[in-house]
Amino acid sequence: MTGYTPDEKLRLQQLRELRRRWLKDQELSPREPVLPPQRMWPLERFWNTFLQDRAPWKHMIYKMYRRSIFAFTHVLIPAWIIHYYVKYHVATRPYGIVDRKPRIFPGDIILETGEVIPPMKEFPDQHH
Repeated sequence: MTGYTPDEKLRLQQLRELRRRWLKDQELSPREPVLPPQRMWPLERFWNTFLQDRAPWKHMIYKMYRRSIFAFTHVLIPAWIIHYYVKYHVATRPYGIVDRKPRIFPGDIILETGEVIPPMKEFPDQHH
């Protein structure tokens, strides 16, 4: 037996037709792709409308704004983070950071001045 049977020929023809249709469906029409409308943040919308007339002074203001944002996010905030970490986690200087003041009770002696803490006054009208 040589060649395809009539059923096999019909099946192959149908598959070829399906492939052709599929390939034709993959071609984009001039209207495609259909994208959803772009949503912008309010500040981005402001700058887009501000820069529409392309005035040089407006462009200079925008460049200054971009540079200040860069300086704030890439210089100032990291400097604050590093300062905080060094101040509260790395600093080895004694008494540089006081966690909690020591408790002082009547009769205690202050080491720096030698002063003695006087006893507390009695208040007869308070019930403790």
